Amino acid sequence: MMDIIFFTVITCISVFLTLILSLFFFVTKRGYNAENKILAILLLIFNLQIIYSFATSSFAFQYFMEWHKPLFLVRQTSFLIGPLIYFYVNAFLKRKDVFNHRTLFHLLPFAGAVVFLLIYFRNMNQFIIWESILDLNFTLLILAHNFIYLLITLLSMRSIKISIKDFFRNISITSPNRWLQILLIGFIVIWIVNLNSFALYMIVRRPDWCAYTASIYALAVFLFINTIMFLILLKPDVYYIIAKYKNNKLSGPDKSEYIQKLNFYMETQKPFLNPDITLESLAGEISVNPRLLSQIINENFKKNFKSYILEYRIKESMKILADSKHAKLTILEILYQVGFNSKSAFNNQFKLYTNLTPVEYRSRAIG
Repeated sequence: MMDIIFFTVITCISVFLTLILSLFFFVTKRGYNAENKILAILLLIFNLQIIYSFATSSFAFQYFMEWHKPLFLVRQTSFLIGPLIYFYVNAFLKRKDVFNHRTLFHLLPFAGAVVFLLIYFRNMNQFIIWESILDLNFTLLILAHNFIYLLITLLSMRSIKISIKDFFRNISITSPNRWLQILLIGFIVIWIVNLNSFALYMIVRRPDWCAYTASIYALAVFLFINTIMFLILLKPDVYYIIAKYKNNKLSGPDKSEYIQKLNFYMETQKPFLNPDITLESLAGEISVNPRLLSQIINENFKKNFKSYILEYRIKESMKILADSKHAKLTILEILYQVGFNSKSAFNNQFKLYTNLTPVEYRSRAIG
């Protein structure tokens, strides 16, 4: 009984949160309109899959026996998940216009599945999902189809360095690339959960075995949706940072000049050592418009200003910790010296960047 209540609650919350998140991306003015709409549609399709898994679960299926034909048609929207992920990544990266005549080719598997089923259902008075060989065959096709698109999407992101170690080390750093990586990892995890959780049910074809597998899928989507919402609330610029400067163009030579000027100033004057440094103060020191400086940091270093400064401070502290001449300096003295105001903040950022505490790093560096 508790399992039934848990599954029902998780399903209801997942459906509600996914609808809210989808509505958010439909109406938000931040970012590019095309990519937001694609993500909104993708979330709606995930919602349909949650409803499908709930409707075919062991305790709920008895209320949906007469709805198996439309439910199975709803299931075919899974053929759209792979293409939409691919469209979203390419729209976000602005590699090319994703909406053109070739778009229709990506939708052919979905359209073909729906047309086939509509013809197939015409000669059937009763259709029970788990009693039909179509259930197993279509599920395998969907999983293979989405797997192929995940691979294609990864190839389209080949210019972005994807390192699992680097990902977890820098998880707190705002970056549009980080946003894409989190989304793609989430989609891959859900695909794996879908593959494993429904594999047993597809083989034995017993609805009374499905409550646990369906609840695992709903729970995976629930966690994924909450991760997205958490990121949007905590760091809203992570998903729209590319769009902030779409009307502010920088020519190649000018951009290179500004980057060289910034790098030289950061390396020689070390303004990051000032704990009160701001975007405006740094921009004033190098005679650059603050908005232009923000654009340069965001686009060239794939970071916001805070993350950019933190990285310099951590690297500077690493130099000091690794230098035996500064062995008498305490960790507290070093963190104040490089611009931090809090020992806990310094320790957290240092551990995120190096996977070591400052004490551990010093011990390994000096011996």
